[in-house]
Amino acid sequence: MESSKRLNYVDMVKGIAVLWVVFYHLLAPCAFKSVLDHLCDAMLLSFFFYSGYFYRPGRRAFGENVKSRARALLVPFFKYSLFFWAVGSIQLVISGSETIPEALFCLRNFYVGCIWNRVIQGWFNLQYYKLGSRYFYLADFWFLLALFFASIPFFLIADRVLSSRKKTIGTALALLAVTGAFRHFVVSLPYNLQLIPFWTAIMLLGALTGQEALFEKPVFNGAKGWMLSTLLLAAGAASSMFKAPCLNLFRGSFGEPEVANMLLCVLSSLLFIPGLTGLCAQVERAGGRTKELCWLGSHSLLIYIYHMFLAWILCQITGFSITYEAPGSVGVMAGSVLLALACIALVILRYVAGERIAEKRRAQGK
Repeated sequence: MESSKRLNYVDMVKGIAVLWVVFYHLLAPCAFKSVLDHLCDAMLLSFFFYSGYFYRPGRRAFGENVKSRARALLVPFFKYSLFFWAVGSIQLVISGSETIPEALFCLRNFYVGCIWNRVIQGWFNLQYYKLGSRYFYLADFWFLLALFFASIPFFLIADRVLSSRKKTIGTALALLAVTGAFRHFVVSLPYNLQLIPFWTAIMLLGALTGQEALFEKPVFNGAKGWMLSTLLLAAGAASSMFKAPCLNLFRGSFGEPEVANMLLCVLSSLLFIPGLTGLCAQVERAGGRTKELCWLGSHSLLIYIYHMFLAWILCQITGFSITYEAPGSVGVMAGSVLLALACIALVILRYVAGERIAEKRRAQGK
């Protein structure tokens, strides 16, 4: 069972991570994409790390844990992806860019493609990547499925190993070794399930860190805490520059050479995430202003879900197109920057509006 206690520094890390992902997606055509690219892995993996952070063994039965994760991840996956598909279809059908049968075909491709990915595309000839102008904005829902699939073995394993630090670390290393073997022998499973051991290992290490309250220990406090956190952050950022720019968790690829890049990804993430967390904890203890980042972190799932859809709306209005391609023209780069700023501005407006509504409710309660 996950603890009900919220830790502001964890929310701060999630807030920074989701902002990083937003900028990575929206500024993809920009010349400085590579600066965002190398650290995007650690930012993504921080969500897996902290999805296990508050887990405590023995609080819930396995079935209850899975049901809870299904409500938290699968319900948003189907609800929001169906909504975004419908809105995009209406716009495309009205404009004459797509027929109703083509729109339905797109939906079938998306769901079958997300669940089974590339393995059965050839069998059913679904042409998964030909999803029209909505593909780019729907594709990032993979993250919710990945978290859910990784949670199942995590719940099975965690109760058995978290009682021992050696068992937990040993199990995580074994899971990473399994992933490395899958990559070396080019094992390909439906929905790239060969990556589940990798995700589960990160979740286990997050659970161990949370159980031991690592960031509450003296080593992460005071002047030593600032120094250690800064060194970890710098070491994680530096080591990330030696691997492929961005692992593709959706396609199951770490880049060439696969196993070496996977190990570098793990190393850089397990340095960078504690470093960033330690700094956030120090800022909180020093009384720094944290509520905006905490709000972003506590709403990271909604921001993750909506930011691409919001970008799609803004693209319709402005006429700019965002892709993961190489740096484009000055106009495309300027458009990406404007879209990113517009998205962040709308998030800020949402935060301000929420604060005012909360103040009114508190005043009425008095």
